[in-house]
Amino acid sequence: MKSDEVADIVNVILLIQNDSGAKDHLYQTDKSNPAGTDTWDSGRVKQELSKYHTPYNNISDISVSADFGSGKTTTVHISGDAGSVDISGSDFKNYFNLRAPANINIVGPLYNVERN
Repeated sequence: MKSDEVADIVNVILLIQNDSGAKDHLYQTDKSNPAGTDTWDSGRVKQELSKYHTPYNNISDISVSADFGSGKTTTVHISGDAGSVDISGSDFKNYFNLRAPANINIVGPLYNVERN
């Protein structure tokens, strides 16, 4: 995925953390919305998020922490043009799978994120 696509997923997570009512608008933009409402594109997500947090345009670094004993990714650390933020591994996986384009998915509870 491109940096701006990952930034969109991070922005979605930050938005939902601040405005749970936005959830029905945050599905994949390249598929029909199962909630039956309009799906917000990255521009609208940034606009809504800017009420609470500076939106990311680009992600410069991403890393994960994992608990290998339990077999789970525990934290995803994001750095980019809006600063740094830690997101729980389960939240990142859930919203990645909700928002990522095409059929890209994180399947299991233990995953890694690599930058190309």
